[in-house]
Amino acid sequence: MRYLVIAILFLISLILQSTIFSHLTVAGVKPDLVLIMTVFYALLHGSREGAIAGAIGGLLQDLMFGQNVGMNALAKIIVGYVFGSLEKKIYKENILIPMAIIFMSTLMSETVLYLLRQYEGISGGYFGALRSVIISAAIYNSCLTPFLYGRFYKSSTKGLLRVTER
Repeated sequence: MRYLVIAILFLISLILQSTIFSHLTVAGVKPDLVLIMTVFYALLHGSREGAIAGAIGGLLQDLMFGQNVGMNALAKIIVGYVFGSLEKKIYKENILIPMAIIFMSTLMSETVLYLLRQYEGISGGYFGALRSVIISAAIYNSCLTPFLYGRFYKSSTKGLLRVTER
């Protein structure tokens, strides 16, 4: 049931990202809501679950936007696994912690995507991309965290996204 709910959340995120947020660009970037949801889920459920959520969200993102299938999935699997490993090591109730983690996870995800694009032969300097796009995206994603994290945290502890014992 949890995976169905997270898949639906990813679909809603993708729809919002491609409609409303495509008109709400800041510094030429729009937020990556799938990344935000992946990291939230990973922080609250661990690295294995974070990697699974990253695979689901990234694959949906690749299929919906028709890009190279697997690039976003791979980036989100890596980010979900890495930041899921912090599950038992951070204080999840303090909003500043998830904000900082979203900032770092955006840097990591965009760096992985940049490296994959380099492998394809798409040229451009990393530091130029870092200055013009990656930092702006990280700031934008971080600024959305206070509006989204509380509901996600509540659902993961008491709602549809919580882990239930069998």
